Amino acid sequence: MSIYPILPHPTYDESDFATWEDGFSPAECDNIIQLGESLRLADSSVSPGVTEGSKINNAIRQSQNSWIPLDNRSKWLYDRIANISRCLNGLNWRFEISGFNEHLQYTKYDSTNKDFYGWHTDGYVKGDGPPRKLSLTIQLSDPNDYEGGDFQIHGSKLSTAPKARGLTVVFPSYTLHQVTPVTSGVRKSLVVWLVGPPFK
Repeated sequence: MSIYPILPHPTYDESDFATWEDGFSPAECDNIIQLGESLRLADSSVSPGVTEGSKINNAIRQSQNSWIPLDNRSKWLYDRIANISRCLNGLNWRFEISGFNEHLQYTKYDSTNKDFYGWHTDGYVKGDGPPRKLSLTIQLSDPNDYEGGDFQIHGSKLSTAPKARGLTVVFPSYTLHQVTPVTSGVRKSLVVWLVGPPFK
């Protein structure tokens, strides 16, 4: 039987998205950054939900990312994300979720090239797999370390998510969202998707 710890009560805005404050300590954020940096960083591509086929398109997205697999170094991270997403899903949407079917994506947005990710949705079906239903972003950088790089969600209205370090933002994967250009410093984040049976 799984044990789910009691976590701080989330805040949310009309169910467009939900946040979980202090889900990760500064030391844990540093640990995630170190893990992401230890893996192969490559130019970020865009998904079939944005263009036909996954490919690099700097007109839509410019950043670098690596993929963190489930192993002994990352199991604690997968477990923490599963607990937070389970709680927020139950409080807000109650989607039928089966779990992860992709690795965690560590992403760097550098001001050198004014990295960004334009408006897009995540809720596509990858191959024959189940569709993405919830998207989750963890803010790894201290907000004082960069300028720009606002994470915005356009659901019932346009909202800009808080930038607190260690904050987790969860939202339905079909919701439009973007990262505005980083104008100074480097923004680092972790992204993951939870999947489940098609909506009916």
